[in-house]
Amino acid sequence: MSRTIVIGDLHGCHEEALALLDRVGVTREDRVIFAGDLVDRGPKPRECVELAMRHEAILGNHEEKHLQQRHRAAEKLSPDHLRTRDALGPEHFAYFESLPTLIRLPEFNAAVVHAGALPGLALEAQSPYHLLHVQCVSPPSPKSFWPSKAPAGFTFWTNHWRGPERLIFGHTVLDRPLVTEHAVGIDTGAVYGGGLTAVILPGWELVTVPSVAKVPPKGEVAQYPVHGDVRCFS
Repeated sequence: MSRTIVIGDLHGCHEEALALLDRVGVTREDRVIFAGDLVDRGPKPRECVELAMRHEAILGNHEEKHLQQRHRAAEKLSPDHLRTRDALGPEHFAYFESLPTLIRLPEFNAAVVHAGALPGLALEAQSPYHLLHVQCVSPPSPKSFWPSKAPAGFTFWTNHWRGPERLIFGHTVLDRPLVTEHAVGIDTGAVYGGGLTAVILPGWELVTVPSVAKVPPKGEVAQYPVHGDVRCFS
């Protein structure tokens, strides 16, 4: 029986990606989808992009940023973004331009998005900003904030999303996978040492392999929940 395997943010963690594909025993009949943010931070951004090019992926905010900054002067880029840009060629940027912002999985009443969605809107009505960046919201306001900077009354979007699709997402680094009725978060911070996670459909099985890369995170695990007692990095 064929499976759909959705893999969280790689951020240059090519060794972990190969280990995860080996761990789940990917076959030619399986569908593999990467949930965006293939590049930056980790050691092998080019290899991660080329791995995704052999399967499927959605656009992440880091790919979006590289498209926006493609022609920016080198001295105006962060060292990390410059390192990534120097590792990529025109074919990789063309690939970024071809990536969708969501992939529907109607056979599972699910969809893959990078960051999430603004509650109260159909997926096709979502702005690219929310699909690639959304975190803490207070519906019906369209504003979104980082969890550590969210004003009172703003909570993580998964607390408000009621479907009908169950969304598989990355973007927000969680201390462990987030599983709710309408959302499954699988960015467990591979590049920070938290392991690389996949969700395997139709059984919604979660598989995580240990990290090799251990880039220091921007902050420690924050003292606030994303959903229930699941926490995220600031």
